[in-house]
Amino acid sequence: MYVTKLIELIRELRNFTLFWLGQSLSEIGNRLTGFGLGIWVYQNTHAVTQLSLVIFFTTLPGVLITPFAGALIDRWNRKWTIIFSEIAAALITLTLAVLLLTGNLQLWHTYVSAFFTSVCGSFQMTAKGAALPLMVPSNQMGRANGLIQFSTALGQLVAPILAGLLIANVQLQGLLLIDLSTYLIALLTLLFIHIPQPESSILSTMGISTIMNDIVYGWENISSRFFLLILLSFMTIYFFVNGMTSVLINPLILSFSSATTFGSVMSIAGCGMVAGSILMSIWGGGKKSISALFIFSALNGIGLLITGIKPFIPTIALGIFISFFTLPIILSTNSTILQTSIPQNVQGRVLSLFYTLAGLGGAFGNLSASPLTDGFLEPMLSNDGLLASTVGRVIETGSGRGIGFLMVLEGLLVLIISVSLYNYFVLKEMDEELLISDGEIINNKMIINTFDQEH
Repeated sequence: MYVTKLIELIRELRNFTLFWLGQSLSEIGNRLTGFGLGIWVYQNTHAVTQLSLVIFFTTLPGVLITPFAGALIDRWNRKWTIIFSEIAAALITLTLAVLLLTGNLQLWHTYVSAFFTSVCGSFQMTAKGAALPLMVPSNQMGRANGLIQFSTALGQLVAPILAGLLIANVQLQGLLLIDLSTYLIALLTLLFIHIPQPESSILSTMGISTIMNDIVYGWENISSRFFLLILLSFMTIYFFVNGMTSVLINPLILSFSSATTFGSVMSIAGCGMVAGSILMSIWGGGKKSISALFIFSALNGIGLLITGIKPFIPTIALGIFISFFTLPIILSTNSTILQTSIPQNVQGRVLSLFYTLAGLGGAFGNLSASPLTDGFLEPMLSNDGLLASTVGRVIETGSGRGIGFLMVLEGLLVLIISVSLYNYFVLKEMDEELLISDGEIINNKMIINTFDQEH
């Protein structure tokens, strides 16, 4: 039944299907280029610092500019915003290809291109998120978001393999030209589809002060609704943990095993992410997205616990698989809740704030992982460390055990918060529709009855 509904979604929603296919191909092309550029930078500098700067310029600028992008997207045509963002990103790729083919590509060019690609990506991401509810019925949003997460998971799994095979034959310039061709295909699909516009809201004239007012208005839409504030806080914490995890996986495994084993474990993780996105595409998240969000985030916490508990590859692989399996489901259900509960004419402003704060949570997670492990937990879990006779008896001591302990703490944090929120919102049988649409817990019958009894 679920598979039939997914097939019906793809057949009936021609606009969404073309949009999804074009954007999926473009995303794989982007990942090919990103992987290839990373190899080029490292081969030409042999410095991890230079590579980390490219990653920095690829992520943080887009995160910071996203609130401004959201305010503008609510003013502009969403289809043409995506198109012009695609054209700008394609021109950046074309410039890199020309510089490389003429022998003029320098390291600083990769920083500049990463910066502007990040800016284009912030407009694309927010515009796509705000456009999706205009193309897909609300009862199919979970499956649509699952398909989008499937594209992301497939890109993460396939792109490094393809790039590794292609770069030996066509080199970096070949990857750039392939990426450019995927941009052209994505642009063609966008030209042939119709993306409706939401009912226009009254917006003041352009200007930095009015844009700031629009951002404040987006925040007021969140802060005035209790559940959205809780959801934003939860997803920020989740991204913070996810940011730390992405830094810790590599040294956790390499502290006692080989690079080949690390690659195998990450392949298993990628398969988990693909499997989770396929499940979400077929299932759609059910009628109660809030329940699904907290159940699978609790499962994510369990996966992190299993990953960190012992320096044993089978348990680490199992834990990482569980964690990556739940990732697309958590992201899809979060997107579905937002896209079906926020008025369409303010989605750009609200979604952009969610993306920004969650992205900052991930960035701070990246920055926090190393000081916590190297400065505190690793020494504490050395063979004669402060925690060797207590925690060390459970998770063992030695190199990498401080990293494992931090992952255990991450898992406990996510698990406790998820179970607590599930108990608060789901087990109390609060009406999800009222909770999402109005954000007023007092509409719950149980609370109303209690109030009547007391008065």
